[in-house]
Amino acid sequence: MSPRRVVVDTDCGVDDAVAIWWALVSGQLDVAGFSIVWGNVAVEAAAANVGRILDATGCTGLPIALGARGPIAAAPDLRPADFIHGSDGLGNTNRPLPSTAPTSESAVALLRRLIDESPGEIDVLTLGPLTNIATVLAEDPTWAGRVGRLTVMGGAVGTQGNALPIGEANIAHDPVAAEAVVQAGWVEPPMLVGLDVTHVATFGPVELALLAERHSPAADYLAEPVAFYKTFGATFVPEGECPCHDLVAAMAAAWPDLVDAPVLPLGVQAAPGPAWGATVADRRVPFFAAAAVASGADAEQPPHEQLAEWRIALRVDVERFRTEVRRLFGE
Repeated sequence: MSPRRVVVDTDCGVDDAVAIWWALVSGQLDVAGFSIVWGNVAVEAAAANVGRILDATGCTGLPIALGARGPIAAAPDLRPADFIHGSDGLGNTNRPLPSTAPTSESAVALLRRLIDESPGEIDVLTLGPLTNIATVLAEDPTWAGRVGRLTVMGGAVGTQGNALPIGEANIAHDPVAAEAVVQAGWVEPPMLVGLDVTHVATFGPVELALLAERHSPAADYLAEPVAFYKTFGATFVPEGECPCHDLVAAMAAAWPDLVDAPVLPLGVQAAPGPAWGATVADRRVPFFAAAAVASGADAEQPPHEQLAEWRIALRVDVERFRTEVRRLFGE
């Protein structure tokens, strides 16, 4: 089967860099280009990091387009992520500037052009705040109907947040944008790959040791950034492990069966309050359905006027993820 063609929307920090490296070299995705959003770092720094990965992998020539520099509406005032990703987004490694500069085309224009040139044939994978995607939808709400698949790294529905009490960073950077994306008219339910699985499918001690040994070009380039990232990026996982959120999402975009992702009603808490930035999924639905089967009655579904149907990743094949990580790192 041919790899899925995809455009990647990213705020390229450390875990984005690992995910992008895998997407470029694994043969499982065919990357058409990159739209850049602020988040882990400013858009210029994120674009430079994508260019650095393109240089390091030999995949130069793909377009990199600058996008949003901040949220589209009121959003939480989050602490800058330099203590996790470094001020350069790659663990303060200060790598040389890339040979690939951003195009004159904006991120929104790139997203619209690529999808509209091949409607239904190109997927979108988002690894940062959803501001660029929401901006496209504001310009043309029908655009969602021409995207093949949408995979979003973001959210947390059954666990605590990382940027806010129950808010995950990508959603919390721009909750209004996230809610607009959730409510858009996608052809099939998009997939939300959040902390429920990215804090489970981690780099374990074996993968981290292999990374440090630098047996592959990916390991050699990424070992130092990941070591920096692990100091605070691993706060919410067991000792000796390190999450790589965006890599889980990239693999799920290529292999949807990597995760158990039932279709559930989903919404975003877009207004200020204790749950600002939360992703809310109605996890009661499978229980109602099971009860209906047991009783022989029709399931009585609760009203969901403000929720949309999404695939929510709740479980993940950890060993399959780690096996692919070891392959990337040169086992």
